[in-house]
Amino acid sequence: MKRCLLPVLAWLVATLACAVDTPQTAAAGPPRRAIGDKTLVAWVYPANTTQRGGSLVTLQEGEDFDAVVLGERVPGRWMAGSDFFRRTQSEVEQTANAAETAGAKTLVQIAAVYAGNHVTIFRDGKPYAAYRIERPRAFAPDATILLGLRYLGNMGAIGFFQGALEEVRLYDAALDAKTMASLAPNRASDPRPIGLWSFEDGTANDSMKRFPPGQFMGGARIADGRLLLNGKDAFVMIAPPPAPQRMFFQSRALGGQWDTWLYYHQGVYYLYILAGPGGAWQGIGLATSPDGVCWTDRGFVLRKAEGVTWLGTGSTWKSPQYEKDKKFVLNFSEWRGDRQTIFFAESKDLVHWTRLGNDFEFRQDARWYKPNGRWDCIYTIPREGGGLFGYWTADPLHGPGVGFGQSIDGVRWEALKPPDFVDGAPHGECGALERIGEKYYMMLGAGNMKTLVADRPQGPFRPAKKNFVLLSGGTYFSRFFPTPTGLLVNHHSISRDRGVFFAPLKKAVVDGEGTLRLMWWEGNEKLKRRPVAVRSAQCVEPAGIAMLDGAFDAASALVVEGRIRLPAKADEPLCGLYIEQPAASGTAILVGPNGVTQFGAIQGDGKGFKADDRVDRQTAFGPTVAFRLLWKRSLVEFYLDDHLIQC
Repeated sequence: MKRCLLPVLAWLVATLACAVDTPQTAAAGPPRRAIGDKTLVAWVYPANTTQRGGSLVTLQEGEDFDAVVLGERVPGRWMAGSDFFRRTQSEVEQTANAAETAGAKTLVQIAAVYAGNHVTIFRDGKPYAAYRIERPRAFAPDATILLGLRYLGNMGAIGFFQGALEEVRLYDAALDAKTMASLAPNRASDPRPIGLWSFEDGTANDSMKRFPPGQFMGGARIADGRLLLNGKDAFVMIAPPPAPQRMFFQSRALGGQWDTWLYYHQGVYYLYILAGPGGAWQGIGLATSPDGVCWTDRGFVLRKAEGVTWLGTGSTWKSPQYEKDKKFVLNFSEWRGDRQTIFFAESKDLVHWTRLGNDFEFRQDARWYKPNGRWDCIYTIPREGGGLFGYWTADPLHGPGVGFGQSIDGVRWEALKPPDFVDGAPHGECGALERIGEKYYMMLGAGNMKTLVADRPQGPFRPAKKNFVLLSGGTYFSRFFPTPTGLLVNHHSISRDRGVFFAPLKKAVVDGEGTLRLMWWEGNEKLKRRPVAVRSAQCVEPAGIAMLDGAFDAASALVVEGRIRLPAKADEPLCGLYIEQPAASGTAILVGPNGVTQFGAIQGDGKGFKADDRVDRQTAFGPTVAFRLLWKRSLVEFYLDDHLIQC
C-alpha cells in the first residue's frame, strides 16, 4: 500500500520550555568559572564501614558526576565515584587499597583531587590511592552539589551515606599533598575553597556565599554542628532554584516519580506526585502552577512512616466540613508487613501536611474484600445526604471489581459491598470516578486505562460501548481533575528510557452518545511561545516522504499544527507525519479513513513500515481534519480535531 507521509503544515510553534531557561541563583559573589581541576574534601564520622556506595559529597551536572564514595566497588574502600565509573579506579586496583576501620566516633578526612588526567585520593592528609583517567570532566559553576548522596537523576536517588559530616569543602583547584596535609575543619586555607559547609550555624548554607542554600531532604538534620545522615533517605541538595517546566514535567528533587493527582484552589494548581528512587516510593512530592501548564518543583511534602516498606498512591479532597474546619484531606497507602492499608493526612494550605494517627487507618473489610489484597487510593465524589462516596483499588472476595465506601467527615471510612462489574468489565486499579450528566464514569487501569459506565454510584459498571480503551501505549493511571471551568484528566507518560513524566492536562468530554473522550484542553494554548512559519510540503515520489526545510531540536518542546485530508476508502494512500531519527529511519504516524491512526517505525525512504499500535477512537471525522503533535525528546502526543488519539 502506498503511504504518503505528508505534513501539510500550516505553521509550527516552537515551545521553548521554561526548563531550558537559564536560572538565576540567589547566591552572591564574584563571577564563577567552570570547575575543571578540583578538590572534593570532607571530614566525616562513618557510622557503617560496610555500607556500599554512599557518597560524602557529589558534584553533578546532568547525568554526570564526580563524588567521594565508600565501598561501591569493593567493601570498605574509598573511591572517586563517577558516572558509569568513567573516572573511577578499577575494582582490582581498589582491592589493594586499605579498608576503612574508623568507627562512628572517629573523625576522618577524605578527599578526591582531580588534576587533569590524574586523580588522587587522600585520607587524613596522606595519599590513599592515585591513578590516571582518560578524560576529565569539567562542571558548570552552577552544577548541583549533593551531601550524603551519590547520584540524583533520571534513575532516581542512589547512594545514601550513613554517618555524620563535620565539614565539606569544594576547591576549584587540584590541591597538592602539602596543602592537603595542612587542612583542618574550621580553619582557613590557602587557596580558599569556592564552597564550604560547616553546619555550625544549624544550616547547610555555603560559608563562601557562592552556592545557593542547601535543602534538607528525607531525614537529614543537623545536631551539634554536624550533618546527620541515616543512609536511607537523608541528604542535602545544593542547587539553583528549580526552573519551571512546560510540557511533560519531571521533578528534579524527588529522585523518581510515578502516579500523579491534582487539586485546584484559589487560582493555584497543586500537583501531587508519588515519588522515590528506583520505584521504591518513599513519599509524596508537590509541584505548583498558576495556569496548569508551567510547573515549579516544591520537593517532598510527606514521607512514608518509619518501618514502612513503601508508600502507595492517593488523592486529595476538601473536608466535608470545610466551611468550619478549613481543612483538606490527603489519602495514601502504606505497606506494613504483608498488608497494604490506607492512611490520611490533613492540611490548611495544601502544602504543609500533618499525618493523622493510626486510629484513622482504613483496613480491608473481610466481609467483601480479601484481607491481604490491594487497598489503595481513595477517590471521592459527593454523597447524597452529605459526606462522601469513595472508590479505590481493592480485591473483592468474588469476581472483578474495586473498593467502594462512604465517609461523613472524609477521614473515617466505612467499606461497603463492592459494585458489580458486568458484561466483561475487567478487574483493575481504580483511577477515578465522576458523575457526568446522569451517568457515572470510572477510569480503570487494566493493562491500559479503560472506561466503565454505570447509572448509579453503586453500579453495576459496564464497559463503555465506544472508546473503551481511553489511554494506552506509554501512558498510565489517569485521574479526573475537577476545576471551576470544567472537568480535566491527568496522567503520567513513560519515555523509551523509562523516565516518568507528568503529561499535559486533557479535557474530559462526554459526547451526545454518552461516550467519554479526552480532548485538547484550551489551557494548553499557553504551551505555545514562538510561532515559526513552515512552507507547505508536497508528497514526493517514489519515497512518499516530504521533509520540511528546517530542523527542530527535540530536546526543546514543540507543538506542531496543520491539516490532513483523510482517505475516503481503505485502499487509498494513507497520509501522516514522519519524525526523522538517526540511521535513515524514523517514526511514522499514519492516518486512515475515519481517523484510524497507526504508529510505528519506518525507513527513511518511506518503506518498511511496521505498526506498533493502532488507535480507532470510533468517532466521525470530516474529510479534512486538524492535527496537533506535541513532541519533547522521545515523548509524543497526537490529536485529530482536538481528540486525543495517542500518547
